[in-house]
Amino acid sequence: MINQKDNTEEKVLSAARIVFLKRGYTGARMEGIAKTAGVNKALLNYYYRSKEKLFKQVFQEAFREFIQDVIKLLGSDLPLDMKVYKIVDFYTYMLLKNPDLPIFVLSEMREGPDMLADVFLKYGNFPLDILEEQLAEAHEAGYIKRTSVYTFLMNLMSLTVFPFIVSPLMENLFKWDKNEFREIIMERKKVLPEMIINTFKS
Repeated sequence: MINQKDNTEEKVLSAARIVFLKRGYTGARMEGIAKTAGVNKALLNYYYRSKEKLFKQVFQEAFREFIQDVIKLLGSDLPLDMKVYKIVDFYTYMLLKNPDLPIFVLSEMREGPDMLADVFLKYGNFPLDILEEQLAEAHEAGYIKRTSVYTFLMNLMSLTVFPFIVSPLMENLFKWDKNEFREIIMERKKVLPEMIINTFKS
């Protein structure tokens, strides 16, 4: 059974996530979070003494959702091409469910890199050695060009995530509704892994 304290904290965190994802750290107000959560500001301040403390918890959870499972995939013993397929699949479904997440993460990393550095260090430990070894083996086998691990990660992440960052512009420009955007993304998901892999082939 969930006690009153746990239920209130969960309501506050859920409301803070909504407000921060829509308005960012600078634009969010504790009054707005309290109103969205259906609690008074005094109660909100009882659980979270400052906007910064609440934001850090929300961002930490959002960043963990955005990157932690991918780190596990990259560090697994799956073949390189299978990792690409699984990461594209993971991000496609996760970002369709949370379309505001990539813009939130990117904008807040730009606006407050110092405040967010501890969050990144906690969850951003990429298994570069494993990935470098797989890239080197694939190059030696003649499967791909010599490729740095940083180029590989940047291509993989940008090609997968970028459509969600520009989705508001694309929807407005081409008069897509949410269902049309989803259909286009799902169609793209079928060809994107091979497209990414082909960028590295010899």
